Amino acid sequence: MLEISKTLNCEEEAIHLCGKVQNFGYLLVFNSLGECVAVSENCTEWLKLDIPTALSKKLEYYTNFLNQENALQINASKIFSLEDRTLSFKTQLNNENYQLTIYLNENQLFLEFEKNENIIIELSQLNDFQMIFDKNENTWQSLCDNIMKIIDFDRIMIYQFLEDSSGIVVAENVKEQGESLLGYRYPEFDIPVQARQLYLKNLSRQTPDIDAMTFDLHGISPTQIDLSKSQIRALSPIHLQYLKNFGVSASASFSIIIDNKLWGLVACQNFEPKYIPYDKRSLCVFVTHYAANKYLVQRQRIKMRQNETIKEIELGLKEKLFYSQSFQKTLGEFAHLFMHTLSSSGLIITSPDYTLRYGDTPNNSLFKKIHQEVNIQAANENIYSTFAFNLSEDEDLSKWKGVARISFNKEHDYSIYWFRKEILVEEKWAGVPEKLPIFSEAKNAYVYSPRTSFQVWKKEVNGQSEKWSKFDLEFLSRIHKLIQDSLLRQMTEVRRLNEKLIETNNQLETYTQELGHDLKNPLSTIKTSAQFMQTRKDLPVDMIVKFSKNITEAAKVINDIIDRTLASAKSSPLLFQLEVIHTESFINQIITQAMEYYKVTNMDLRLGELHPIYGEKTSLYQLFMNLINNAIKFSSQQEATILEVYSEVKADKTIYYIKDNGIGIDESEKEQVFGLFKRLTNASAYEGSGVGMSIVKRIVDRLNAEISFESNIGIGTTFKISFPNE
Repeated sequence: MLEISKTLNCEEEAIHLCGKVQNFGYLLVFNSLGECVAVSENCTEWLKLDIPTALSKKLEYYTNFLNQENALQINASKIFSLEDRTLSFKTQLNNENYQLTIYLNENQLFLEFEKNENIIIELSQLNDFQMIFDKNENTWQSLCDNIMKIIDFDRIMIYQFLEDSSGIVVAENVKEQGESLLGYRYPEFDIPVQARQLYLKNLSRQTPDIDAMTFDLHGISPTQIDLSKSQIRALSPIHLQYLKNFGVSASASFSIIIDNKLWGLVACQNFEPKYIPYDKRSLCVFVTHYAANKYLVQRQRIKMRQNETIKEIELGLKEKLFYSQSFQKTLGEFAHLFMHTLSSSGLIITSPDYTLRYGDTPNNSLFKKIHQEVNIQAANENIYSTFAFNLSEDEDLSKWKGVARISFNKEHDYSIYWFRKEILVEEKWAGVPEKLPIFSEAKNAYVYSPRTSFQVWKKEVNGQSEKWSKFDLEFLSRIHKLIQDSLLRQMTEVRRLNEKLIETNNQLETYTQELGHDLKNPLSTIKTSAQFMQTRKDLPVDMIVKFSKNITEAAKVINDIIDRTLASAKSSPLLFQLEVIHTESFINQIITQAMEYYKVTNMDLRLGELHPIYGEKTSLYQLFMNLINNAIKFSSQQEATILEVYSEVKADKTIYYIKDNGIGIDESEKEQVFGLFKRLTNASAYEGSGVGMSIVKRIVDRLNAEISFESNIGIGTTFKISFPNE
C-alpha cells in the first residue's frame, strides 16, 4: 500500500514548467550558442523533419524558412541583446502567413510561430474605441464594451483583485444567453499566486478550445524551459477543468496593470471554441492599457479634489488654532466638519480635563472600555483605525464598529475619536468559496479539485462598518500633524512666556539690588555733608558751598539712577542711547565721595589720561562707581591707599585700567567675582552685599565691552575694561 505523502495546493503547481504548447502555435527554443534545445511536437507539420533531426539544427537553419528581411532580423548576435524586449513581426512559412514572436528568457531564445490573419485596423475603428470611452464615465464598462467589439465573445468581465487577493466582477458585457455575474466574488485560490505572477509577465493569454490537443516539448527537460512569457503555453489541467465546470469552451484574458501591480483582468469567455488572432489580441492589450491610463487620470483627479478638501479644512483649522485661546472650543467648532468628511456617525474629543461629544457616541462607561482597548492595540501609535472593533461578547458595539483615533501624547489622553455604525452586507459568490481535495494516484497525494458549481452563494457579512479609505487615513494623518504642530507651537509659546516671566522677575530683583547698591554712596554723601553742616555752625562760606555742591551733585546722581532704572523697566531688551562720554568729571567725583565714605585720609591717587568712551552715561557712572568704590574700600585699611586709573586707545578699543593695593583675590575664587551675592572669603571684614560686581558684569555685557582682572593676595588687583569705539 502506497503511503500518501501530502496534500498539494494549487499554488504549488509549476504551471510555467508544463512543457506543453497549444495547437495554434509552434515553439522552438535555442541556447546562447544558437543550438536548438527544444521543439514542440507539432513543428513536424511544417519542418518535414523528425524530432531528433529538428533538434540537431542550429538557428541559422530555421531562418532559411523565413523571407530574407525577417531572416536578417534574427541573427544570433542581435537576438541575444534583446534582454527584456520582444520582437514580433509577420512572416511566411510554406507560403502561409504567420506571426513570429521572439524573446529571451533565462538565457534561452524562444521563437513562437502562430498562424496569422491579415487584419487591417482602420483609424475610424480607433476613433470608435475612443468615443466609447468618452461616452461612459465608467472606464471599466467602456473597456468591456470595446473588447466585446474586437473579439465578440459571449461574456467580457472586468475582474478586480481585492486586498485579500480574492476578486470581484466590477463591470461586464454579456450576451443575452449569458447570466450576469456583475458584483460576484471569487476566492483567491481561483487564480493562485503563481498564475497572478505570470499575468504580470504576459499581458495576453488565450485558450481557443479547452478540448483541443496540446503538444509536448521535446529536447531538454520541461523543468529547464520556463514558458512564463509564452503566449501559446498550454493551460494547467486544473484550470481547463475549471473552465469546463464553468461551461465555457474558449477563454482569454488581458492584464490590467496599475502602478506596476496586477490590478485585475479582462476575463473573456465563449461557450463555443473561438480563436483570437494575434493582431486582435494586440489591439485588446492596447485598449486595456489605454483604459488603465484613463483610470489613473481619473484617480489622480479624485485625489486632487480630495486633497483640496483636506487643504481647505487644514487652512481654516490652522488659522483658528493660531489665534485660539482654547483648543477645546476650536476643535469643537470643527467637530461636525470632521464627522462629515469621514462619513462618521459620532465623534469624541477627549482630554484629562474634558470630553466633548458629537453625534451618536458611546456612554462614558463604554467609551472608557473602548479607549483602554485601543490603547492596548495601538500603544505606540498616534493614528489608529479599524472597521471591525470588538470588546467582550456582551457589549453591543453595533453603532461603533468602525473606530478611528488620533492622539497627541504618549499617554493617549489627548485624543479625537471617530465612530462608524455597523453595516450589513450581502456578498454574492460564484459558488461556495471552498477547496475540495481529491486523491490523485498519479501524484500519490491529495490535490484540490476545481469547483464544480458556480451557482450564486450568498454570505451575510456583519460585525463591520464601512472600511476607512486611503482618503480617510490621509485626512487623519494630516489633521493629526496640524493639531500636533499647533499644540507644540502653543507649548513652545507658553514655555517662552514662562522663561520671559522668570527673566523679568530676575531683572526686577536685580534692578532692586542695583538701585539699593547704587544709591548708597550718593545718599551717604548727602548724609555726611548735611550732618557736617548741622554740627558746625561756624563753617566758612567756601566750605558751605563745597558741601552744598556735594549734596546737589549726589542728588543729581540719584535722579539719574532713578531715571535710568525706570527706562530700563520700560524696555526689554535694554536699549541705550549711545554717545561719546567724557569720564574725567564723574570719575573724580566718585573718588572724592568714596574717600569720604570710607574715611580715607592718606590717598596716593595716580590719574593718567582718561580717554572718552562710546557708551551710555548713567551705565558708565554705575560701572566706574562700583569698581572705584571697591578699589578704595578694600585698600582703605592700608597705611596709604593707592589708586591708579588710566586709559589707552588701541585699534578699535578704548581700554581703562583701575589698579589698587587692596586685599587681592584668591586664585580659587576668581570665577565667583561676578556672581550675584558672591562675597570673597577675605572680604568678611568689609561691608558689602555681593551685588556690585554682578552689576558691573551686566553693564559690561550691555555695552558689548569686555572685563578681566589680575590679582594677588595682599598686593592688590588690576581691572581691565575694553570698550568698543563704536
